[in-house]
Amino acid sequence: MPFQTQVNQYPAPAVEGDFASDNPAASVDAGPGQFVAGANGATVARFGWADANGLVSNTGTGAPTGFIHRDLQALNYNLLSDATMVIPEGYPVTLMSAGDFWARCTGPATVGQKIFASLADGSVIADAAGSTIGAASVTGSIAGDTLTVTAVGSGTLVAGMEISGANVAPGTVITALDTGTGGTGTYTVNNSQTAASGTITGQAYVETKWFVAAPCNAGELVKMTTWN
Repeated sequence: MPFQTQVNQYPAPAVEGDFASDNPAASVDAGPGQFVAGANGATVARFGWADANGLVSNTGTGAPTGFIHRDLQALNYNLLSDATMVIPEGYPVTLMSAGDFWARCTGPATVGQKIFASLADGSVIADAAGSTIGAASVTGSIAGDTLTVTAVGSGTLVAGMEISGANVAPGTVITALDTGTGGTGTYTVNNSQTAASGTITGQAYVETKWFVAAPCNAGELVKMTTWN
């Protein structure tokens, strides 16, 4: 551990990922040992997506499978680091489907707002129900695993963004930036396909069943809940 460099006037309300109350909480019913961390591990206090083989990661498409709460399951294999919130590959993961939890919110949050999960890393942000956060609209086509964007209507394309359009296969995600850096250019997608040129929209965050129970400023802990 490094030398202490600051003293906070007030203690933090919790550690991100902790239960935020004694209200009932529920885990995703998957069976013993069904969910384990995928190739890149799974970060605690973020949302997780489980694939058909039960491998959990902090990236995905559509609504997340559940929230990864802090249960002392992260292991620090890097002896030179201070700590970690990452569950190593192959280790069990419990995904929570309901309850009250603390999470780190990347933006300000007010009571009643919905919780949105980043499709790129499972992090949390709050906004009004039905909002489209980090959206983009472009003109492009797909050949194989390459998306070619010829014009940008609005927003910026980023890795991890789920894209859709009349000719785009469901569940298509931008996995890497090629010659494109958010605008015109080429991008790698996860689904090999052929899609004629047309309007393609991208979504960076997906709305979850959780909503804000206690307000916070950007970067602080937010109390989120599934209970009314």
